[in-house]
Amino acid sequence: MTSFRLGLAGLLHQKGRTAISVTGAAFAVLLIFMQLGFLGAVENTATLLYDKFEFDILITSSEYIDASRPGVIRRSRLAQARAAAPVQDVLPMTLGNANWRNPTDHPVRGGRLWPIVILGVEPNSLERTFRASDTDLFENAADRDAKSMAIRRLETVLMDRRSRPDFGDPIDMPTGTRTEVNDKQIELAGYFSMGTGFSYTGLLIANEQTLAEMTRRPMNDVTFGLVQLKPGSDVNAARDEIAAILPPDCQVFTRAQIGAQEREYWVKRTAVGQFFYFGVLLAITVGGIFIYQMMVADIKKHLPEYATLKSMGYRFGFLFRIVLAQAVFLAVGGYTLGALASFGFYEITRNAAHMPINMTNERLVIVLALTVFMCVGSGLLAVRKVKSADPADLF
Repeated sequence: MTSFRLGLAGLLHQKGRTAISVTGAAFAVLLIFMQLGFLGAVENTATLLYDKFEFDILITSSEYIDASRPGVIRRSRLAQARAAAPVQDVLPMTLGNANWRNPTDHPVRGGRLWPIVILGVEPNSLERTFRASDTDLFENAADRDAKSMAIRRLETVLMDRRSRPDFGDPIDMPTGTRTEVNDKQIELAGYFSMGTGFSYTGLLIANEQTLAEMTRRPMNDVTFGLVQLKPGSDVNAARDEIAAILPPDCQVFTRAQIGAQEREYWVKRTAVGQFFYFGVLLAITVGGIFIYQMMVADIKKHLPEYATLKSMGYRFGFLFRIVLAQAVFLAVGGYTLGALASFGFYEITRNAAHMPINMTNERLVIVLALTVFMCVGSGLLAVRKVKSADPADLF
């Protein structure tokens, strides 16, 4: 205990230097939290679309890479899948890309164009296309039914109110607002709430015919088949049965399989995920170097004190524990300050970037472990300087 008390006393004796050291550690901790937060947002948004769709099994093209490059399948493949005994229904879902003209941005010049993703659905199946358990998508069942009726009309769309501000502020775009999508006049029939991801920044929902006209996509082509099984059906057995029925131009996934594939693709195989992994490593390295330099400078300044302790018979192990205690104290102080700051930065990022970045208990524990590793590792490197404290230099 004496060594830890001496370590704390040494830090408190140099309050200014200690404050700088804790601030530096806190900055590194904040960077780690932000990088892991962005990485978590990548993972969360990787399956955002699929989390909203109502399906037990998903049929995609054999050319499917990820949700932004899904390929197309023939509508007849859905009819083939319906022949499987466990299947209750198969609903089409089509993704299209278009350019949305912001009706509130520079109206004199006609508004800027922004790339947006359109979900084409069967309007009379809206309640079966999206998960009934998701209460965020629409305000309630009546709201969903009303919007289902609204998009049955051609040239009408629903817009995700969580789309980036570039597309326009919902407050300034009430129901009935008219604008252009791919140079075609459309009417905004209302809003839903889904959220954006790294592969798209805005979403629309339209009926299939409206989507086909805006994107010039043949009605015979769809992106997904949302397979809904009969109650009590074995999902894996049903997946195998459907896969056996369909030709090689299709792939068949369970909900768990498509979710795992999307997360692996975005987190491990794209530059986006690798960038945030590298950011964590960089933050630890920079923070470790800073802590090391501060501790070495402190040790050099107190070499006479360490030499005095040696002359009094204290062994190197005791001095080692003093430096280690200081490293632990810096870790605790830096972590506490950095964690508190990260909560505020997470909130700012959520509101400004419309990104699902949330703090988790697991992340708090991971960053604490990384912080202790960073500070204690720096202390272990810096403690070698204590060996240079020679009692003979005191005389």
